Amino acid sequence: MRGFVVQYTPTPLPASAPSHGGIAFLDRDGVLNIGSSEYINQPSEFISLPNAAQSVGRLRRAGYRICVVTNQSPIMRGLWDEHRLHTIHNHMRSVFLKSDEDAHFDMILACPHRHRDRCMCRKPMPGMLRFGEKVLRGEVEYPEGESIAEVLPTERDVDWWGEKPIPTHSFDCMVGDRGSDMGAGWAQGLRLFQVDDSKGIFPVIERILESNNTGDVFHPVR
Repeated sequence: MRGFVVQYTPTPLPASAPSHGGIAFLDRDGVLNIGSSEYINQPSEFISLPNAAQSVGRLRRAGYRICVVTNQSPIMRGLWDEHRLHTIHNHMRSVFLKSDEDAHFDMILACPHRHRDRCMCRKPMPGMLRFGEKVLRGEVEYPEGESIAEVLPTERDVDWWGEKPIPTHSFDCMVGDRGSDMGAGWAQGLRLFQVDDSKGIFPVIERILESNNTGDVFHPVR
């Protein structure tokens, strides 16, 4: 598989939400659900972290589009395929919406590759984030539903030794539990919020919603 796995299901923001245009990029395991060293292999293994759904709902009510970006190498390891991943993510959607009617994911992107595949979508590379931004901001037309997409050649350059890039939008943020998540967000110039993988997004939600909060300090090579 050359590309990454896409679920694109855009939904209008709640009627009361401001229209600032921000995007919240969220890692999955350790941010939204309890992760496992053996991977989340089927829907029954998905256990959401406390108040994760309510946090996603609050982001949407605050005007954020939600884009999940997750590394899922079990696909290339041959443990299961993208159809199993879609089943897991459909279950995740159902669990979150049952807890909060606004906890909708506009897009879920998953890199299926291993580190040795040297792709441009596996975090800390920012390929999935750049793709998600272009689609959610209407710069690229993309069909709704489930599909496989590829990182564009123009998205391959990252100066890891340089200064943090200027973001496209000052509200945009990356929430993750690992350095690879922070690296992908840093490459896009996003506000960065690193979380405890046992607690997930909830403890940092107030900071994210503060538009003047610049997030955590991070540099990939320092």
